[in-house]
Amino acid sequence: MSKVLDVIIVGAGASGLACAYFLKTNNVTIIDKYEGAKKLAMTGNNRCNITNILPLEDFLLGYGRDGQFLRNTFDNFFRDELLSWLKRLGVETHEENGKIFLKNMSSKEFSKLLKSKVETRIKIKKFEPVISIKKEGDLFIVQTAKNVYKTLNLVLAAGSKSYPQTGSDGFGYSLAKQLGHTVVDLEPIEVPFCSKDKLDHLRGISLKDISVTLKLGNKRITEKGDVLFTHFGLSGPVILKLSANSFKEAEISIKLLDSPKYTVEKLHFYKGKTKNYLSKFLPKRLTELSPHKELQAANLNKKQLKDIESFLSNFCIKVTKCGFKRAFVTNGGVSIKEINPKTFESKIMKNLFFCGEIVDIQGSVGGFNLQYAFSSGYTVASTINNIIS
Repeated sequence: MSKVLDVIIVGAGASGLACAYFLKTNNVTIIDKYEGAKKLAMTGNNRCNITNILPLEDFLLGYGRDGQFLRNTFDNFFRDELLSWLKRLGVETHEENGKIFLKNMSSKEFSKLLKSKVETRIKIKKFEPVISIKKEGDLFIVQTAKNVYKTLNLVLAAGSKSYPQTGSDGFGYSLAKQLGHTVVDLEPIEVPFCSKDKLDHLRGISLKDISVTLKLGNKRITEKGDVLFTHFGLSGPVILKLSANSFKEAEISIKLLDSPKYTVEKLHFYKGKTKNYLSKFLPKRLTELSPHKELQAANLNKKQLKDIESFLSNFCIKVTKCGFKRAFVTNGGVSIKEINPKTFESKIMKNLFFCGEIVDIQGSVGGFNLQYAFSSGYTVASTINNIIS
């Protein structure tokens, strides 16, 4: 059996790499199911939305009712500290509509840089799945497909269940359960919507800054933003935001035009077919779905005009969530009731720590989740540094 390590980190994603970087000891091993940071390399369509400019109190609201759990960690490492650290790494950022993105490199380049910085001190055991973990006395015994390791401090940073092809396939939850922790029910969020409605002919159409309403029984949730029609359904920022709501099947209503009534009122003055008039405002493939599209606009009666107005203001599609394979974030995870918010140490087992997506903490779209990943990694590293100093 190998020597006793100060720290083993399971997972080389954003939080695991941040934790490793800030550890003062070099007697550390990181174990990853794949090569590490695959999900980070894909973040934000290769642009990587690192954080945003909201003040702390508003930022905490981005995590819903669990936001207060993060107050302590953000008090120690928040946006200014994150951006300062990135600058030291040679990473430049810029603000765009209140969000902070990478400026001088892509997400893929950033993930490579972060791994390389960590690997100057710490070995990353790549393509080495963890099979089991147990604790014997003061030591954690970590069994992988290739070796057995033992450590005084264990960090589970194995990610969530979203984008399983990156290694974030939910195996970390089984490890947490092996060590006595509760895992809150899992559900994909920040995920596109799939639909059985025939939408393939709309594939590639993008609508900018429109209102979309999610209908859940008698409940209505409306958000505004960009929507993209895909071969499987719908995506885009507003869809990902609405996916934070829990449901199995639902209906969404898209307001295709901001002022449909104003548009319809002018139909009587148009000499030509209805669809030709609507194509002034909408992609032609969408106008083909309009009621009375072939009729002469000037001859439409009141009911027909009302039908068209309804189409423009209430374009309905039945949807489901597309599942974990397309999800950016997983709702659920290791219960925060069993984790110390000041240290991210387990309340159940001494010297066991959690950071990143494995924990039942989820932020809104817009840099919340990466800020949390880096901040939680820093918190765990700082706690362990105090233990072993």
